[in-house]
Amino acid sequence: PAACAMGNTQQAATPDLCCCKHDGGGSGKEITGKDRQHQFVVPKVADMRPGFVQEDVAVLARKARVGAHLVLNMDINKTVMMTDTATGKTTEVVVNEILASTSWGRAKADGGWSLDVPTPSVSRPAAAPGDAPYVSYAEWVSDTSPGPAHKKKRAKLQGEFTKPDNPGDKLRKVADRMVSNLMLPDGFEMKLIPAFFELLLHLKRENRSFTVCFRTFGEDLSSVARELTQFCEGKHPVYPGVCMDGTDGDVDFRLIPGCKERYGTFHRDAVSGMSLVMGTVDQPGEGEFKDAKDRSMNFYNSYKDVEVKRGYDSVKEYLGQRCSIPGSLGLRDHYPFWFKNGMTSAAGKVFFFDPSNTSGQHALFFDDNLGLEELYIVQPVSVRDPHRRFWPTYLFQTHLCKAEPLESIADPEYFVKHVQRMEEGCERRLKARARLRMLVTSAKWVARAAKELGQDPHDAWRRGLGEDSEPYDPWRDIRRRKSSISATVCPAESEARTY
Repeated sequence: PAACAMGNTQQAATPDLCCCKHDGGGSGKEITGKDRQHQFVVPKVADMRPGFVQEDVAVLARKARVGAHLVLNMDINKTVMMTDTATGKTTEVVVNEILASTSWGRAKADGGWSLDVPTPSVSRPAAAPGDAPYVSYAEWVSDTSPGPAHKKKRAKLQGEFTKPDNPGDKLRKVADRMVSNLMLPDGFEMKLIPAFFELLLHLKRENRSFTVCFRTFGEDLSSVARELTQFCEGKHPVYPGVCMDGTDGDVDFRLIPGCKERYGTFHRDAVSGMSLVMGTVDQPGEGEFKDAKDRSMNFYNSYKDVEVKRGYDSVKEYLGQRCSIPGSLGLRDHYPFWFKNGMTSAAGKVFFFDPSNTSGQHALFFDDNLGLEELYIVQPVSVRDPHRRFWPTYLFQTHLCKAEPLESIADPEYFVKHVQRMEEGCERRLKARARLRMLVTSAKWVARAAKELGQDPHDAWRRGLGEDSEPYDPWRDIRRRKSSISATVCPAESEARTY
């Protein structure tokens, strides 16, 4: 307990809650007369900020998070890459799809759709009172052409959204600018977007320790590996002379296909649980092995020079150790398990993270398909409490980022800003935990002291908080609803495989 103004450490919990005959403000003035009766009034929360507590919390937060080793889990399609090798979609088609889901209007009387908001935005614009809510073009297409039978029609409409005589033709210049940001000087398409490369360069300049872990259900890791290696070796036409291949004595961030330390695939089923096979991204039932009869872990018995980790604990321990080593990693997640379990978060891309301030690591996950109320595609698992289910809003402050390609294509600093945002979120959370501990300690002291004086502890709290105090909602300004963005429509099986 802190001493009061006159050094009374026996009864005082904080200087503001002085319980001797002196005031708690540090003046040393003796209280006389009727005011000498000990009225234990809890100060307003805003006033309960002893300097020594704030200072210690800030120092603790800096020690815990600034400079922590970053583990950057990066989805591929529409997160760091704006082409789709699996479906053959060009950058232009992908850009049109992005604009289709971020352009807002309403259905017309003739059955069409009209663009009513001139500027694309990630969030649904607010409609005027009494007006129908805005819908994105992608939502309208899904509503008017639902089901597997119209899959090709939906793809065509969204992929040509800004072409002449289409509903989004007024946004053609926006689409052209986005496409130009993703082109190489020779006119060919970039695979990895500039915002991702800028993040790597920023972290290297800051001398940060970090691991990049690419995560995908698809077969696009080889495309990522080629352009990442080109970048790291200083051969990328947009980033010539970069050195991130280890030849400068620093970390080698190249992603080498087939390397069992850097390449691997998950396998999950109800029998063997979770397994990780390092050294290959082949999966039974997928791609060239779609006709494999044995889809169990026995499929890998004939594979040589692979390292197999079986069981949740083994996989968690291996990834915890491997991701603590700076460098790059490419992991293929197990789509069949996710699909079989209803494409929900509980069977999604497993994401191990440690929310404590003692781990020395800060794990982050970027994915454009993250849901705001149900995470959908990522399964967050705290290594401290594996069975705990986390509220998405809680994790979006510190560990998860729903990647928005409309913004990441336009802003080269997109990923840098969001890494900084989540690191600052961790620091704030650490301060809040320390503050909560202080408040709980104060509450216990008030209850004990008031009881000793025959007062009702609840009355003491009410006097401090005020009779008209409104309920405190700490999430009010940061909570996001799924209705605030273009609705995620359950994809066809072939589409979801590319996530």
